[in-house]
Amino acid sequence: MATLTLRREDGRIVCERVVVADRAHRRMRGLLGRRYLRQGEGMVLRPGWSIHTAFMHFPIDAVFLDADQVVMKIEHEVRPWRTVSCRGAREVVELAAGECRRRGLEVGDRVAWASRSAADARQDRRERRGSEIEDTDSEPRARVLVASRDPRFVRLARFLLDGRDLEVHETTPEQLTQGILDDSLDLAVLDGADRIAEALRTANAARTARPDVPIVIAADTGGRTPAGMRVFDRWNETEELLLDIERLLAESSTSETPAPGRLA
Repeated sequence: MATLTLRREDGRIVCERVVVADRAHRRMRGLLGRRYLRQGEGMVLRPGWSIHTAFMHFPIDAVFLDADQVVMKIEHEVRPWRTVSCRGAREVVELAAGECRRRGLEVGDRVAWASRSAADARQDRRERRGSEIEDTDSEPRARVLVASRDPRFVRLARFLLDGRDLEVHETTPEQLTQGILDDSLDLAVLDGADRIAEALRTANAARTARPDVPIVIAADTGGRTPAGMRVFDRWNETEELLLDIERLLAESSTSETPAPGRLA
């Protein structure tokens, strides 16, 4: 899942690490199963206007945002087994109890979302490794499926994507169309090697199966196809490949069409 930073319009940070729950099963799960929520951590349910805290183990602050990212309502320290809602809200941000007062967030404040940098993600991992409390509930920013026949490229992709706090799953190009049906996936990387035409056919078939999952193509030779699709040189354009992956994940995390609220 993607992770964003929530800031006020004036730049002051409201929450450093907000996990985006933008699919039905993620919204349904919400924070269930977690033992606690640290200061600086949160989750945004999008779209959403109503949540419940059944089966949760700790209280939370719930912030309801409208379509213009203005705070419509704040429910402070919502205890387990409660339901809170706000008609007209488009997103619900769940924060650690007391965070809204601690950060001075109030109804009427306008906020904005910002993508988190790789340096931020690496710092988070260093902090988690150095913590004396084991955190078994940390979530990756997103889940990426790498489809390749070449173990060298798989190792390279895993190294690069792990450095961006992305969870990597592996498959072959032949299995991509089936593997991309996994609802937990956020993006796919297809290694075309020296078979670009075959990779384009595979990508088109996978997009037909899951049009909501972006597919990035790498191959032995980079460039653009006659249809204008970008293909990255899998050995010499790794930075460009990563930047495109970050762009697509950021776009997908903010492009969900609003709909009636879901339970947390």
